[in-house]
Amino acid sequence: MADVKAHAPAGRQQRRARQTRRRILAAALELFTRQGYAATTIQQIAEEADVAWQTVYSVFGAKAAILRALFDVTVAGDDEPVPVPERPFVQAIKDAPTPREKASIFARHLRESAARTAGVYGIIDSAASTDPEIAALWGTLQDQGLRGMTLAASGLRDQAVLRPGLSVARAADILWLYVGPWSYRVLVTERGWTLDEYETWLADTLYTQLMTVTPAGSPSP
Repeated sequence: MADVKAHAPAGRQQRRARQTRRRILAAALELFTRQGYAATTIQQIAEEADVAWQTVYSVFGAKAAILRALFDVTVAGDDEPVPVPERPFVQAIKDAPTPREKASIFARHLRESAARTAGVYGIIDSAASTDPEIAALWGTLQDQGLRGMTLAASGLRDQAVLRPGLSVARAADILWLYVGPWSYRVLVTERGWTLDEYETWLADTLYTQLMTVTPAGSPSP
């Protein structure tokens, strides 16, 4: 009983800290989107989140760190400390019985991720042109994205569905081209494709570009 009492305050404190962090991130996203990264101050973020400016600094340390945290949360879809390889969609891709189903699951995940991250990508892209710190962050995020695609391509190879003759490195490059922010920005944001159209195109593209193709005359997998 004593242990429960000892742990209860710590648990409440952790929940309050997470709630504060979420409020700060939500406030920052609203301000970055509305008035731009450069024009937004820590004081404004604190006021929007209804916390002291010292709290913002103690949680994140600097404005660039807030933007980085925003990116991480929007990519994952939550702020749970679960590595990407352990996310349910990764296991679902592994368990899917055919290459087409793997491509479809991957495309559905990428559709959802792109819809979440498009706004933050736009903020980072815009800020990187004038802020060296954000330019460095953008470079880091691109490197991380390519590493993530390398892991995905390695998974396809290990599952024996990577297209014959296609190296993991080349497959990662192709993945990064299609699943980075560019295709979503062009097709959905600029050209007005629906999310369903984008997902269907992405599933077909991932399958035909990366995966084992059924020989002519054979049933489609």
